[in-house]
Amino acid sequence: MKKISSIIMSVVAATLIFTGCTPKFEKYSTMMIGPFDTVISVISYQPSQEAFDEMAQFIGDNYIYLNKLYNIYDSYDGINNIKTINDNAGVKPVEVEQEIIDLLKFSKEWYEKSNGKMNVAMGSVLRVWHDVRDEYDAKRENLKDGEKIEIQLPDIELLKEKAKHTDINCIEIDDKNNTVFITDPEVQLDVGAVAKGFATEIICDKLNEKYDNYAISAGGNVKTHGHPKDGRQRWGIGIENPAVDENFQKIAGNIDMAYFNTDMSLVCSGGYQRFMVIEGKRYHHIVDPVTLYPEEVYQGVSIICEDSGVADALSTSVFLMKPDEAMNFINELDNAECILVEMDGTVHISQGANAYLGSAGVDSNTK
Repeated sequence: MKKISSIIMSVVAATLIFTGCTPKFEKYSTMMIGPFDTVISVISYQPSQEAFDEMAQFIGDNYIYLNKLYNIYDSYDGINNIKTINDNAGVKPVEVEQEIIDLLKFSKEWYEKSNGKMNVAMGSVLRVWHDVRDEYDAKRENLKDGEKIEIQLPDIELLKEKAKHTDINCIEIDDKNNTVFITDPEVQLDVGAVAKGFATEIICDKLNEKYDNYAISAGGNVKTHGHPKDGRQRWGIGIENPAVDENFQKIAGNIDMAYFNTDMSLVCSGGYQRFMVIEGKRYHHIVDPVTLYPEEVYQGVSIICEDSGVADALSTSVFLMKPDEAMNFINELDNAECILVEMDGTVHISQGANAYLGSAGVDSNTK
């Protein structure tokens, strides 16, 4: 459940300067670390610190709860989660909360829409890559000067064997009894491609009943609502440059600003934070269901749309498409835009994305 992307959320004015009478609302912000293995930032204009703290507590509690539901690695007392479903694959149906039912239905829907690119039933394949990355990270932490990391890539025959058990139709959902049953005992769910964005949308739907403005950044997932109450009409979101140098070090700096004046989401995916370098080749964490290996097409993909769950699903799907296919896919969707940065630095922007970008736009091949 780890898809940490490189996105910086910032309100354009770093400091609010008030003159004259005291304003009714002031800007507050906070950060929390933990849920979904990422940093969650919250900005909102509220009448008091107490009001903002109540809001932030609500957000944090809900992220913690949903992270437990969508967790594939850990079990929790009194909670049937995705791991519980996996543990009972081929054994019995598992009664779960509605948030899991809704997530799996959503995932099945986007499996069809993405032509199989976004497949939450790929857990058996992804677990092989996860174990190799864990071994890589452990060796990197203990690496001494001058040493190289020696590690074996996943065996392709093992991946092919695991890929025989990735049929999303093996996930049976019983709405009447609120149960999920995996009919193939070797099929495993991994909802990391969509869980954080879907959870963000659930939380924001609840927030909207009480609060009229906020901006939330959960790793690579940003969601805004309403307007900043400092005279501006739009939230400013910095999209970080995904470029890396020849030593695979991050090159800092924004490539542009996105401006949202209502409920919008921005999700960025990239292979520049979670990756391995083996024999000089970089392997990121987004695995193609056809080749069973990470594809090196893009440095980064940014998706703009209203729904954070949809943006999450699109970011993974598009990352596994060639540029022409990706642009055609996005341009055929309603209310979805994208920015693609290829490995050679070529930038592609969908038809309506410039409406959200800074006045200078991005130097790009617009399609």
